[in-house]
Amino acid sequence: MKIQRPQYEIWLQKSGELGIYQQIERAGRVCYKSENNTTEDSAKPFVGRMIEHEHFAMLEHGTVYLVCSHGELPLYLTNKFSRVNTIDGKDYITTNLRVMAENKTLDDLKYRCDYEEGKHELRITVHFTTQIAITREYNRHRANSMAEQSTRYCNYTKNKFGSEICINLPTWIKEKTDFDGIINEEGKCHFGDTDETNEEKFQELCEDIANQETEDWTLLDSWFFANQAAEFAYMKLIEAGCKPQEARVILPLDTNTELVHTAFVSDWKHFFDLRALGTTGAPHPDAKVLAYPLYEEFKSKGYLKQEV
Repeated sequence: MKIQRPQYEIWLQKSGELGIYQQIERAGRVCYKSENNTTEDSAKPFVGRMIEHEHFAMLEHGTVYLVCSHGELPLYLTNKFSRVNTIDGKDYITTNLRVMAENKTLDDLKYRCDYEEGKHELRITVHFTTQIAITREYNRHRANSMAEQSTRYCNYTKNKFGSEICINLPTWIKEKTDFDGIINEEGKCHFGDTDETNEEKFQELCEDIANQETEDWTLLDSWFFANQAAEFAYMKLIEAGCKPQEARVILPLDTNTELVHTAFVSDWKHFFDLRALGTTGAPHPDAKVLAYPLYEEFKSKGYLKQEV
């Protein structure tokens, strides 16, 4: 079992039409943890296969900026997933490739342009590394486009996952225990003066249960045991022939996951109101631990001034 600290990264879309395809591929490959299959030439065929099979969801992460004479492209004036600002007789359109693919308007890419501050509304993509429990809260922001690592298809016994489950560190464990003192750079725990391994500590705790000697367990002991037991059970289920979609039912809510959100700046403002600033009630600490520093970074980069 490995421990991962929560983190985020802003993914800026590269310029040009190819940048649209690359952003879609980058988000889409998070779902199956297939980033290693990315090459210099893989993005456009990756998107092409999605369009061919009408698997449109990931296309939402490809932001498209267009400019045309006012009214020349009427679809985007009424499309709820697009934003249009009319300035000096021109429409500055922000949309995404899913809108274009579903409405069979991919030819409109000839109107594609680079983002113009003060004219287009900006869309921003963020990659989160957090707990499954927290993605359930983040994904309530349904206006955002989402891509999340799939426990249905990701098999944690495989080498690309280190043949182990990764647990994302909850805030309360960090605050209420001496957790920082027992984790090493590889995300492994070492316990006491003997530097017990995860497996040795787990065996010791199992013996405590068998001997009914758990009264001295710490918060950290209980949390560690629950997660280590879940990993043990998951591995045994896969070994017995279960599919990941079957074995995943015993994964804890603090299992590490990756989540990608792409949204208009105005929708990010709503996200920050709920998950960072608590305008409607206190945010969950594990949601705020990422949302608030992200909010501060948005402010420092001037993104929150981009709404037009």
